[in-house]
Amino acid sequence: MGRNGRSDQNELQVRRVIDVPLREVSGICLRRSRAGRMSLIAVGDRIAKIAWFSLSRSDGSRIDWHTKSIAKLSGSELPKHDPQIEAVCADGGGRVLLLQETPPRVELIDTLALETVASIDLVVEGRGEFARAWSDPNGSRGEGVVMLPGGHLLVAKEKKPAALLEFGPPDSHSRGLARGGALPDGAQWPIRKGRHRFVAVAIWRPDKALARTCADFSDLEIGPDGHLYLLSDKSFTIARLDNLLAGGGTASLIDAWHLGDLDGKPEGLAFTPQGRPIVGLDRRKARRNLVLLEPAIAQSRPRHWAPTKLNE
Repeated sequence: MGRNGRSDQNELQVRRVIDVPLREVSGICLRRSRAGRMSLIAVGDRIAKIAWFSLSRSDGSRIDWHTKSIAKLSGSELPKHDPQIEAVCADGGGRVLLLQETPPRVELIDTLALETVASIDLVVEGRGEFARAWSDPNGSRGEGVVMLPGGHLLVAKEKKPAALLEFGPPDSHSRGLARGGALPDGAQWPIRKGRHRFVAVAIWRPDKALARTCADFSDLEIGPDGHLYLLSDKSFTIARLDNLLAGGGTASLIDAWHLGDLDGKPEGLAFTPQGRPIVGLDRRKARRNLVLLEPAIAQSRPRHWAPTKLNE
């Protein structure tokens, strides 16, 4: 039950099905430039490849996908096959962040310069429950990621135990995430070039309502309303979360929506500017693996976001 006291979940309906030229889609995101142009980016965990198309150039009936191998980028440590890429997000500087589950790390790549800007190892220090689970080679690690101001990252740990972790440079302090507190549209995520080591500076465990609603954590996204949203592939659910207080604690559920009957495992979450969910599906074939859902659940229309055919 969410904080609004409702025990039932809203049912989301499929409005459109799209073919992504990737097998086993594991993450999606919208990239918004300073000029307001938007593109949808998808990654898979079968091969080290990225796919994208421009929403501003799509006429709604035809989508021109572009693909690029990211294993061949200068400075990349991603293997060509089975790269374990589980999530993707982007900043306003034309750079894309890839979350790798095994080993636990991220790569920030510049798709225009065709190079890896930064490689960051993600470490949970100590001997506690999360440190042991994070270091277990057979355990579950990162499945979703959001860029935070100040060069920090918010990562969703999938299961055993499921949690949200904030990573930052050693000796840095937790920032948390309040509504509207994510990296602003068009802003560049601050990081120096080269190799880095980030440590967990805060951990949020799900409250009882969130744990009942989402059996696992599969992706994270900031909605156009500024809220943090969570995708669960086991529960076929999208959840809206309350503010995450600096220093860690509890991740609380506000509301939730059921995905209905999807032909594939929901692994990636993004939103149109009007707040309609877009979900990437893990399917063996590169067909019917991206769905646009309705109704809108994260409604907000900032002035610099122009509608497109996909979003109408």
